[in-house]
Amino acid sequence: MNTNTLVSIDNQNRAGRASKGRVGPVCCVFSTAKSRNPGKGTTLRGQGRVHYWLVRQAGEDGYAVRGVDGDFLPFGEESLISTDELITHYTAEVAVFEERMLPSARRRNYQLVGANRELGYRRSLLAIDEPNVRGLFELGREYIRAGRMAKGRALLGELMRVKTPFPGKDQHLFNEFGIGLRKIGYLEGAVICYRRALKYAERDDHLFYNLARAYYEQGQWWDCMTVLTRCFELNPELPLARGLVSLITALAANPGLRRRYNKPPVPQGVARRAALLDENVFTTDTSAREQAQARVLRNEARSADAAASSFDKRRDNGMWLPGRDAVGM
Repeated sequence: MNTNTLVSIDNQNRAGRASKGRVGPVCCVFSTAKSRNPGKGTTLRGQGRVHYWLVRQAGEDGYAVRGVDGDFLPFGEESLISTDELITHYTAEVAVFEERMLPSARRRNYQLVGANRELGYRRSLLAIDEPNVRGLFELGREYIRAGRMAKGRALLGELMRVKTPFPGKDQHLFNEFGIGLRKIGYLEGAVICYRRALKYAERDDHLFYNLARAYYEQGQWWDCMTVLTRCFELNPELPLARGLVSLITALAANPGLRRRYNKPPVPQGVARRAALLDENVFTTDTSAREQAQARVLRNEARSADAAASSFDKRRDNGMWLPGRDAVGM
């Protein structure tokens, strides 16, 4: 395998991997619960008591909002809102943007073009492309960080279901999304992103390790061990995977460690599989096993200390799951 095609390992910088794409300005359809005076003589498009708006990012902390008419095209003058107002009152509607507005704009040859200094070129704003998808992903993370879990999960779920092909829609994109979601504690979303990435790279040991790590932090022992076994089949020399096996072995044998790091009991079947992998990895070097276990336990201790101050806040926001802080934040 060409190692330059592998995804990045969570929390590790790796030379040779594909460059991270640029985050572009957001442009998408959003909905609100009620109209905001769209203008005389024009029907604001909506469904029931929900109304649609075209929202595009205008600067670092502002968004320009226009109504959406009966043909699913933007109309009227733009009004500016803040990021806080967007997160509080607006819900992203990626499917409506992709399936209704974009086809209507193509049929009517409607264009909306903008320039971005960071991207260095002019681009169509009415598009499903990598900059827009990355921008929407970051907005989804903002929803979650602001405690708007339902809106954030809905937006991220719609991004996973985008049908439009575009350059950069590959394992690197979804792996980066998974890492980003794990870092804010949304482990369920991280798992979905990693599994989506595997559709593009079925033999990427780095990706299997990232998925195993997310399952570990959830306390999903069987899923973790199944994925970790596949990682070892592809690359038995991956250091972080070897460390994770040693950590699971240590936790299985030591109830005090599990209590200290807030881990559920390790099923006997998982413990046996972890012990077999551990023995196979360190067959001829027992000191290496001891060093690996000591290293990962030090990482656990640092993670547990860092977690103590933020545990209650994450649980209040609905983001905490068992094992959230394990294996080196």
